[in-house]
Amino acid sequence: MAALLLLAACVAPQANAPADSAASEPAASEPLPHTDTPKVIDDERVFFADTGVLTVGIELSEAAIDELAGLPSEYVSGAMVFRGERYEPVGVRLKGSSTYQWLDGKPAWKLKFDEFEPGARVFGLERLTLDSNYWDGAMMAETLAYRTWRLAGNPAPRTGYANVTLNGEPYGLYTIVEAMDDTFIDANWPESEGGLYEMCRSCDFNLDCAQYPIQETGDNFDEFGLARACASAATGNEADIRDAFDWDRLTRYMALERVVNHADSYSYNRNNYYVYYDPLTERLTLSPWGADSTFSYTYPPDEVRPCEPGYFDNLASDPGAYLASWCMNNAACWADVKTHMLELSEQMVADDLQGFILDTHDRLADSVAADPRWPWGVDTWESKVDCFHQWVVNRPAQVEAFVGGR
Repeated sequence: MAALLLLAACVAPQANAPADSAASEPAASEPLPHTDTPKVIDDERVFFADTGVLTVGIELSEAAIDELAGLPSEYVSGAMVFRGERYEPVGVRLKGSSTYQWLDGKPAWKLKFDEFEPGARVFGLERLTLDSNYWDGAMMAETLAYRTWRLAGNPAPRTGYANVTLNGEPYGLYTIVEAMDDTFIDANWPESEGGLYEMCRSCDFNLDCAQYPIQETGDNFDEFGLARACASAATGNEADIRDAFDWDRLTRYMALERVVNHADSYSYNRNNYYVYYDPLTERLTLSPWGADSTFSYTYPPDEVRPCEPGYFDNLASDPGAYLASWCMNNAACWADVKTHMLELSEQMVADDLQGFILDTHDRLADSVAADPRWPWGVDTWESKVDCFHQWVVNRPAQVEAFVGGR
């Protein structure tokens, strides 16, 4: 793995930027609630704390904005202001498909610190994702889902929160999501320098994975290893699939999809997942992504049925993806999934997920009230937080009933 370097070692903070430039710091007359937490952390954990709300400034010139207008999914050169330091050049682009917004709305962002300076890092990170929570009325679906995944022992991104500005203009509250890159690999597979792959929408494991337009997100591309594991999975033979995957993590992954209701996931929509190929074990592990519609899965505002289970519930429908369908028809796999489901529902109680929701509500309240661009408003947010809390209270009994009936 490449050494993790502070961005300042490769790209110097600009301490004396002209006051009238497009890259000036946010005006003091436009304060945002919740400044950085007093404790100074000098590594990537600063972005992924369970308390506080950070402040992140994005700065783009008019020329960069014009470039972004033409190609919003391509990185343009900008700057990031964080804790009094201004870092540049930083790659900046917009993010999202159904959640896509232009600058006159509330766009989601991707920041890539080494786009224009190879090897550059900010607090050890190569990239950072800032999600706008456009479909998440409670602004905590990703935080809760990935936290549940990690507590269960399956790799998932870390999260935090930030009030974001663009050229000094407040853009409101965002969820910080850890990028799926070498830092993520190092944190989850410290002894194994394998490849992490973003699987394309509708990709599956019943054919040679190498045929898909997958995107390798780390430094260790291993197309042949990935292809061998996928070829084993495609046989439909239990022994081959056990050889191709980390079996315990695979069955727990499919259990997690059901328990937290990740409907826009691998098993249900063949979407929003990464695959890691471990060269030490020659096995694959799945990691979740795009969890902003987990749990109740109702798009806000929903005044008619604000706290019903949602438009989709993974306990009410069978999955369509190859491995998930295979698993339901394999006695050993299905038994392990159901065992994990019961364990996970017990974990939700033992880890006090209800209390974490209430603490996160208090953490975000001031920022939500001050958010000038989030379209759903404080009343919808309060309602959706109540729904999330109610949903989590009800879920263990629903899971137990499902397992007992299947």
